[in-house]
Amino acid sequence: MTLTPLVVAKLALVPAVVWLASLAARRWGHAVSGYLGGFPMIGGPITLYLAIDFGPAFAAQVATATLAAVAGQAGHMLGFAYVGRVGGPVAGLVCGLAFYVAIALVVAPMGTAPAAALALAATGLAVAWRLLPRPRGTVSLPAIPPLELWLRLAAALVLAAVILFGAESFGPVMSGVLLSLPITGAIMPPFTLALYGRDALAWLQRGFITGLAGFSTFFFVVATTAEALGTGVSFVAATACGALAVSAYSRLTRLRV
Repeated sequence: MTLTPLVVAKLALVPAVVWLASLAARRWGHAVSGYLGGFPMIGGPITLYLAIDFGPAFAAQVATATLAAVAGQAGHMLGFAYVGRVGGPVAGLVCGLAFYVAIALVVAPMGTAPAAALALAATGLAVAWRLLPRPRGTVSLPAIPPLELWLRLAAALVLAAVILFGAESFGPVMSGVLLSLPITGAIMPPFTLALYGRDALAWLQRGFITGLAGFSTFFFVVATTAEALGTGVSFVAATACGALAVSAYSRLTRLRV
């Protein structure tokens, strides 16, 4: 892939979406910040580009691997939550990323069928919801420091470039593992823990699980419909279903946070 104006526009859209999500989080709090951080704000547009450039069959395979690797995101959250509370944000981040890599590289090749990938993702999120520390009170709205915002945008841009330029070489499974890599999950929790404390982290991570319910739904729909319905219809349906999943999951769990 060469660096054409269209490719530049594709790359620019990804951090632009992350920026808009970050502005929304400032207004509605840590839990909503987690919803948006977990939702496929980065992975969705990149997968769409892969469908356009390499075809819906390739995008469906990437979506399936991405879905399975959600179990790794659950491991990342648990690793950060428990190690970060004791050893601080840096130790938590290192542990969380190690958990993600270890789990994602094992489960992504296992989830070769969308149903199996969905089962792996759902199991991981259910375990995380059960084991993550629970918030004990309300906290202040996140200010999102400029450094954190720039890190989010830079990480989103780098990930988009790596996948778009390397997807053909990486193949669908490794591209899926990279797409599920917790970019916002690696940037937001350390700042949240350091600046706002443990309760804010708990709200954020439970918000992440809600967002990842939408993330999982989005990629399941793409995995199962991209070839049959075509790229446009599939991605519109996936976005709508993902948003509905976030809404439904947030309502179901609101009283049990």
